[in-house]
Amino acid sequence: MKKKMTHLMKAIAGAAALLAAGPALAQQQIDEPRLDPIFGQKRPETPEERERIKNDEEFDQDKGWHPLRDFVGVLTFLAPSNTDLSVGLGPEYRPDYFGSDDYHFVPDPEVYVKFRNFVFLDNDGADIALFGFSGFSFGPSFRVVGNRKESDNIALTGLGDIDYTAEVGGFAATKFVDRFLVRFKVRKGIAGGHDGLIVDAAGTALLFRNGRVSTSVSANASWIGERYADTYFSVTPSQSLASGLPVYDAPSGMRDIGGSFNAYINIGKRWSLNPYVTYTYIFDDVAATPIISLYGDRNQYRAGFHLMREFNMKWR
Repeated sequence: MKKKMTHLMKAIAGAAALLAAGPALAQQQIDEPRLDPIFGQKRPETPEERERIKNDEEFDQDKGWHPLRDFVGVLTFLAPSNTDLSVGLGPEYRPDYFGSDDYHFVPDPEVYVKFRNFVFLDNDGADIALFGFSGFSFGPSFRVVGNRKESDNIALTGLGDIDYTAEVGGFAATKFVDRFLVRFKVRKGIAGGHDGLIVDAAGTALLFRNGRVSTSVSANASWIGERYADTYFSVTPSQSLASGLPVYDAPSGMRDIGGSFNAYINIGKRWSLNPYVTYTYIFDDVAATPIISLYGDRNQYRAGFHLMREFNMKWR
């Protein structure tokens, strides 16, 4: 299995390098994506838009700064803005369940929305920036996490199904020098599969932009509460009888740490290709569950790509 993952990662890296080295980089005038899925930066598309930004009423000619643009929150509804929408689909090679050593291909949809610098939605849920200034924002956060079924893998037989879960909490994020983004989220399950607590921290760094290609790296870590750990990693006496696995009481603590590499390759106006690869290392207390220690692997990999289409809607 690890050999297959190695070959797959090399193939994706080779493809990205081939595209990056292509003749497209020699072009001086290109159709760059208007929406960067990491930092949300936009490029004015027409001379009219560039002139409007240049003469924007929010701009203070004397002080040379943009107070309303730097402020995010409820007051951003007072200013004209755009809604950015990016949708895509592609294959992903991933484990059958968190901690599995069996992998399969699945279709993986991707959605990114930024509404008036106030609502942000991506594959990690929806964040509402109630308040923020100069790259810092915080507010409520919502997410729906996937289910886990016994039928996903024979190692889960007898453990029962875990439904989709609605999680609610809060987030804080900061962006600086247009190259780094740090996010911190605390969320609790309120309906569905679990009612536990999970804390996520992530940092993203933009490596470079060159012509049609930009790349980034990310690091992330997760901490889980006892109820969350019990739902996904404990084996109760009744589950032990049904599955044949030994009883295990998973404690709260660090769940995992990992990183990822992403590339964004513009292949036409408003179209881009997003290859990526991720690695996750599961900490001891979680990896000790027989679901992982007997039938899985604490080293987790994902790889795939998205073909993205970008849209931009004006709000006055």
